[in-house]
Amino acid sequence: MKTLAIIGSTGSIGASSLKVYKKNKEKFNLLFLAANSNFTKLKKQKKIYKPKYSILFKSNLSLEKKYNFSKKETLYNLKKKIDFVISGVSGFDSLDINIKLLKISKNLLIANKETIICGGRFFMNIAKRYNCNLIPIDSEHHCIDFFLKQSKFKNELSKVFLIASGGPFFKKKIKYDQDIKTVIRHPIWKMGKKISVDSSTFANKVLELFEAKTLFNLNSKQLDIKVDTTSNTHALIKLKNKIYFSIMHFPNMVVSISNALKLKNNFDINFNNFNLNLVSPSKKKFPLIALGLKILRMKGDRGPVIFTVLNERLVNMFLLNKIKYGDICISLLKIFDRKNIIRESKKQILNLKDVRKTINFAEKIDLCS
Repeated sequence: MKTLAIIGSTGSIGASSLKVYKKNKEKFNLLFLAANSNFTKLKKQKKIYKPKYSILFKSNLSLEKKYNFSKKETLYNLKKKIDFVISGVSGFDSLDINIKLLKISKNLLIANKETIICGGRFFMNIAKRYNCNLIPIDSEHHCIDFFLKQSKFKNELSKVFLIASGGPFFKKKIKYDQDIKTVIRHPIWKMGKKISVDSSTFANKVLELFEAKTLFNLNSKQLDIKVDTTSNTHALIKLKNKIYFSIMHFPNMVVSISNALKLKNNFDINFNNFNLNLVSPSKKKFPLIALGLKILRMKGDRGPVIFTVLNERLVNMFLLNKIKYGDICISLLKIFDRKNIIRESKKQILNLKDVRKTINFAEKIDLCS
């Protein structure tokens, strides 16, 4: 029986992970469920799934005693590694958590963009040092990772296309003052507000380009984006001999999580009247794609971090009605034309101090000038 921990169990990744666990209880010893601050939901999960330990990262002594939560040190000070740790934590603070998880995980299933982008090669090197197998579970990177690990074609790789769903505006006109309700209405995926906005601007695909560069050691010429509006295709691999491999699965996180845990799933694609149509998105209509590729060409570690922080700041301002929808893209394009931003973007990240310094730099950038 394999040991299992689900970190970020009260979020969307946690919910999908628990669905997988519920159908495969006999195969796993659930050691940990952990949440950031949602003690109400964690308390319910503790009662239903009965993990050995339940941890609330932003806890206090009264909550720990009242609900019998364990201290986070219980997780970090384990003497024996956990077979599978699923990390569904979000935000920049998750980098510190995920670095600690590398030490106690045989396999770390990760879906956090900020960790991969901000941690970069530094994070990957720590994983190697602790002999932790990193398994991305975002559908696009999971498919690429699965292909490269199972095939003999890694040295023949020419190009990797990350496949987008197109979001709400792929076939519609975009208004500068688009309302929030329309922006976050994704045609296929049910997601949080922030990632839904990112999907509409293609910022989420830009972030995934940054992730792919780090995870698979690819350069800007080997990366691009295409669209499959059905969301069944998640990656397209082009080899040097011009042979292509399209990697597909039903659009549900349960598929990648199950596969990473070496389990079966019941989600299959219905190929009756199936229409596969891969389209290149317009870089004029969605200018953040061109910006993302420009940042990759800079060959620095800090550009992707700066983009990630600035995009999050701008999206939050839009969701608070402090700026117009069109201001998100316009502001990012203008900022990355500034000489000091380009200069900073080209710098490398060697350690955690550099990561924090870059995030702090991006948090202080004037968004209006």
